[in-house]
Amino acid sequence: MAAGRFNSWLAAMIAGLLRLLARAPRPLRVWVGNRLGDLARLLVARGRRVARRNLEIAYPELDDRRRRNLLAQHFRQLGQAFVELGPLWFWPLPRSLELIRSVRGAEAVDVALEKGQGVVLFTAHLGAWEAAVQYIGQRWPVTVLYMPTRNAAINAQMVAGRGRSGARLVAKDGGIRGLLQALQRGEVVGVLPDQNVDPSEGVFAPFFARPACTTPLLARLAQRRGSPTFGLFAYRLPAGRGYEIEIVPLPEEFPSGDDVADAATMNAALEAAIRRAPEQYWWVHRRYKDPAPGWDYPY
Repeated sequence: MAAGRFNSWLAAMIAGLLRLLARAPRPLRVWVGNRLGDLARLLVARGRRVARRNLEIAYPELDDRRRRNLLAQHFRQLGQAFVELGPLWFWPLPRSLELIRSVRGAEAVDVALEKGQGVVLFTAHLGAWEAAVQYIGQRWPVTVLYMPTRNAAINAQMVAGRGRSGARLVAKDGGIRGLLQALQRGEVVGVLPDQNVDPSEGVFAPFFARPACTTPLLARLAQRRGSPTFGLFAYRLPAGRGYEIEIVPLPEEFPSGDDVADAATMNAALEAAIRRAPEQYWWVHRRYKDPAPGWDYPY
């Protein structure tokens, strides 16, 4: 009971802070986000260590000074990712959608939907994926897979914020059925397949030149009904000015039926998107937590 009260109190405190930030002028929100990121970089030793190692793997060509600068920028982007939840979740929906300044590639999804086989969208923990969910929710009938948090009260707020433009959210445990049903109806499904999975569930495919244990879910969803597949990435514009969304199709031969080849194709698309704005990626995640045979544990 005490844990439940604490979780509810914590969720209410976070929601209150986000509502307060939503009322703040844009320069102040940007300043607060940067300061939160600086503070996290100083205090969260494990996250700093993981992010630094990931950047060493992904960008071996950078010298120490440039890598430290990228690390600092990354933590500031983490701060921005928190602060922007205020406007995205608590502004009136039309106003929050106005933060999406441009979209490229959506017409290709419209055309693909006309085939009646559904469409699979994937994104990464890159930039403003919360804004991406809001955009697709109001544009297409969409079901999105998500990972619940341990705090039920925070989880409820997250689901409400992500789903308020119309997206239907299904939890990872048991949610695959909901995705398949949406494809059967000829609708859109969305997944974030860029994180480490247990080797019993995944395959090893290159990601920034190192094998990463990768989910085969994307290809298997697409293969079920021959659904066209697109990457959708929401990039954060400088100085809190909003977001731009880019939608890119995977090659027509995807999925090939080869889990490793298909995972490599997906990872290549993710990597290309990340390289466009590397400071905005979620480098604090242990992407290589389960090393491939013959590879060391990097953290």
